[in-house]
Amino acid sequence: MTDLRRRRSDDALPDVTPILDMVFILLIFFVLAAAFAIHGDDVRLPQSSSARLFAGKPIRISIAADGSLSSDHRPITVRDIGFLVRDELREDGGSRRVLLETDRDAPVGAFLAVVDTIRTQGGDRMVIAAEPVERETRP
Repeated sequence: MTDLRRRRSDDALPDVTPILDMVFILLIFFVLAAAFAIHGDDVRLPQSSSARLFAGKPIRISIAADGSLSSDHRPITVRDIGFLVRDELREDGGSRRVLLETDRDAPVGAFLAVVDTIRTQGGDRMVIAAEPVERETRP
């Protein structure tokens, strides 16, 4: 006698292997993205009512509250800034801007030395970073 009952086939279940592959690929992507995320220097920017958003990839220079200088999270000197600005501007034809992030408690002397060095090396397109002042909303 023949068995007329339907047998349950394991092939009828959906294949989850591609879904697991995608989950692991996304997991790896987000782990690597988090590892390479850019973290800003610990600089408390001054506030300005005329602050605007900045777009582009500038030459980023930071002045900390103690007057120490850094660029791309590496400590530098005022002399290094001159070489950095001159070389970076030469590579792209002078179209890049210099973004100067100065802590609100940074010494004015350090700020002026950096600005003077940037300008003498051709960094006329300089932007000074600031936090926007939050405006009060009226009811």
